[in-house]
Amino acid sequence: MSSSHAVPLIHITDLYHPAQDPDDQFDLATAVALPELELKAVLFDVTRKFLVAAPEGWDVERQPGEAIVAGVETLTGRAIPRAVGPRDPLGSMTDDASDRPESEQGAIALLLQVLAESSEPVAISIVGSVRILAAAVLRAPEMVRERVSAVWVNAGSTTHGELEWNVMLDPMAFRILWGSGLSIHWFPCATEAGAFDPEPERGTHWSATHAELLRDVSPSWRGWFGYGLSGSAREDLPEAMADLRGGEVWEKLDVERRSMWSTASLAMAAGRVLAQTPSGWRFAAERAAHEADWEQWPWRLDAISAQPRPDAHVEWATTEPPSRHQLFGRKAGRGYGRAMTEALNALLVSELP
Repeated sequence: MSSSHAVPLIHITDLYHPAQDPDDQFDLATAVALPELELKAVLFDVTRKFLVAAPEGWDVERQPGEAIVAGVETLTGRAIPRAVGPRDPLGSMTDDASDRPESEQGAIALLLQVLAESSEPVAISIVGSVRILAAAVLRAPEMVRERVSAVWVNAGSTTHGELEWNVMLDPMAFRILWGSGLSIHWFPCATEAGAFDPEPERGTHWSATHAELLRDVSPSWRGWFGYGLSGSAREDLPEAMADLRGGEVWEKLDVERRSMWSTASLAMAAGRVLAQTPSGWRFAAERAAHEADWEQWPWRLDAISAQPRPDAHVEWATTEPPSRHQLFGRKAGRGYGRAMTEALNALLVSELP
């Protein structure tokens, strides 16, 4: 959805169909549902091994998530520009992917076009590798720095060791981003406790079942989720979504548990806070929550100094603001996941008719 004062947003996502990790579909739904965000483009961050079947690839053949975005267009009646990025990691700190096939140039070109045509700075959310943005930075560094308000990046770890998944997809691109001069709002997908611990102060992970996340969601959007989560191969998209609103497929889907990492970044980009309202936990407008004196599950962005290492880990330390680099923090504790589950469900119910 959108509003007259919405923040223009480019959403970069490793959304595939069938899904490689279905949290990407929930992230897209969140971006669409928040009226403070105006979705200017969806860019597909793809990696070759997920597009071909084993043994050459990871497991099964996939396509970029074009059909999932097309389903959003069907339900909202609004066109969403979209394009696909390069399939392989950047090879050096100067590799702008300009030597890749024409079929892999679309996402970089669309990102630069949206920035050039926007009358105001654009926010960029990334829920995958940062390859597309890194290549764009190398091609037009001054324009990108001038026209990007902030990069809301969901990747990396606050500690060193094995590379976190999204960084592992393109380590060179992650290093390029941190040296780009852009304002980075960093939401690490892993901490010293790993990628799946719900406790840490810097941790973004939480989880819930599909039944909890989609309780009372409208039938039409339930059909959209059913199409993506089931990996349907049907090409008659509207009819398929209608058929997948219910039925036997949901006996399996409802009980599946979904790990989530990126929800807080999108809610915070929209200026929302996680608040305990009379109706339960909600992503509430910050001013409304303050005026009503609602209890909050506190979250914040801390100013940090940050330097990428050659191994693509980030050396960081908190510092006095202002700083162009900021790191997510929240009140520690497992209750965060319960609050996020209730708030996201309420958002999807109220904003996706």
